[in-house]
Amino acid sequence: MEVVDTFLRALTGNGFSDAQAVNAYRAFSSFLLGQLLLQSVVRGAEAGPAEEPLDEGGAAVPEGDGNLSLDIAPEVQRLRALLSEDRSDEEFEVSLEALLDRLDRELSQ
Repeated sequence: MEVVDTFLRALTGNGFSDAQAVNAYRAFSSFLLGQLLLQSVVRGAEAGPAEEPLDEGGAAVPEGDGNLSLDIAPEVQRLRALLSEDRSDEEFEVSLEALLDRLDRELSQ
């Protein structure tokens, strides 16, 4: 959580509005998670259905991270409402459009 807080603070400290910082965080985290999932599967990890709970093994806070205090992450706490918005459909559409634009540029070269 402190990494997210630092990331958001760096963005807002460098001229990003709150909404722009949250959008940049979402885009970056979506890209990173997609890349990590792809690399995991390529290297032989199993990708199970979303309905199955994640086996967190010996994690110190199994399935309890939603109850963590935001006191150590004031920027996350301040932007909580924006970060909590479900914009997954819009984000998928924007990401797909960016991918299609990239493919179009590659084809035209």
